[in-house]
Amino acid sequence: MLAIFHTRKSLSETGIIENFMSNLASDTIFAIATPPGRSAIAVIRISGSNAASAPALLRAACPPAGQFSVARLYHDGQVIDQALLLFMKGPRSSTGEDVCEIHCHGSRAVIDALVAQLAAGEGFRMAYPGEFTRRGFMNGKMDLSAVEGLADLIDAETPAQLHQAWAQIDGALRGPVMQWRGELVQIAAQLEALIDFADEDLPASVERSLRSSTENLQVALAGHLNDGGAGELVRDGVVAALIGPVNAGKSTILNCLAGRAAAIVSDEAGTTRDIIQIRLDLGGVPANIMDTAGLRETSGTIEAEGIRRSLEAAGVADLVIIVLDGSKSDWPATRANIDALTDRPKLYILNKADCGVAGDPAAIDDQMIIMSAKNPSDIEGLSEILANRLIPLNRADGSVIITRQRHRIAMQGAHDALERALGHDFQNAPELAAEEFRLAASALGRITGDIDVEELLGSIFSAFCIGK
Repeated sequence: MLAIFHTRKSLSETGIIENFMSNLASDTIFAIATPPGRSAIAVIRISGSNAASAPALLRAACPPAGQFSVARLYHDGQVIDQALLLFMKGPRSSTGEDVCEIHCHGSRAVIDALVAQLAAGEGFRMAYPGEFTRRGFMNGKMDLSAVEGLADLIDAETPAQLHQAWAQIDGALRGPVMQWRGELVQIAAQLEALIDFADEDLPASVERSLRSSTENLQVALAGHLNDGGAGELVRDGVVAALIGPVNAGKSTILNCLAGRAAAIVSDEAGTTRDIIQIRLDLGGVPANIMDTAGLRETSGTIEAEGIRRSLEAAGVADLVIIVLDGSKSDWPATRANIDALTDRPKLYILNKADCGVAGDPAAIDDQMIIMSAKNPSDIEGLSEILANRLIPLNRADGSVIITRQRHRIAMQGAHDALERALGHDFQNAPELAAEEFRLAASALGRITGDIDVEELLGSIFSAFCIGK
């Protein structure tokens, strides 16, 4: 399906793709909306102009709009199942079309028989991935930011992701974007009027007002762009890498954070040779914590490869957790050596405090946590510190509205266009400034789908499951 959208521009003049897309949109589609496999209940969704006639294919009557009914479903004179039927009349449905749902038993035999019977019906076909949601978008039931919020809701693993997804669905991003776009249109309209009446001078007060409004818009956009990427981190999760010298306690800390023996712990140096990952919920945000091979000079090929992978992980992690053995007096020099290996944000742990802290006390600073991996309260405190360091939750919980790189690129494009607009002479070259305002409005329109974004739609909707 995605390939269709990528070829649309090259074929649009012939009308071939338009006709094909029109035919697809006129089909009545169906799909299983529940996970595959054996289950007590399965739901088959049907959307399109023939949805009301779907029960008749199974020798059942369609219930009135907005009501449920119970009916036996047949194929070749044999009972397939006794199911619950629901019918919703468009446009009062999720897709804006007539929608019928079959709530049947979730055995493979029942589902296969029902799907086969529907597929044999004239005008019915299996839905493409995301096609139900796409039809909802095309019929004005939601905008693109809400579509993406719905996708995030389906994929949510933690409460923070869940709340952020619902904020997107409810318009946390759409509201500000529509307001900014409306203001842009008003400013551009005044400039367009000036172009139409070029012999009229632009009053100084009007120009000051236009520039002031533009600057206010720019400041608003900059404020949201400067959010530390919190929304994307909540949505995509974060990565932290435990690195440090051998036998500093990295694997012990990983196991304590995980609450299980995820990594082998031994007094023998070089036990960990490959990267071991655990997935944690830190303050409502999914986090991958990686335990890596201890750093030391080695002649062993396998261990050397493990160390190379450790350094590679440290180069891409959102946070590098440097674990040092506080019972050894040379830990300040070890810290300095590891510092030089990566420029990623760092958190320092001076472990084995139960054995006493050696070395120069002056080397201990406020970036360092003194703890013992054997102390459960220290591990609990470390979890809280990691959550606060990895995610600026005070912002992600409220003011953050950007949740995807696509949003950030579009907002940055609008911000930059406004910067260029302010550099033009509104009096003598209003058409140049007006073009920048048009570009800014177009950039914001890409967020909500208020422009022609056929190729973008293909990439977004194809990521959905078939029944959505």
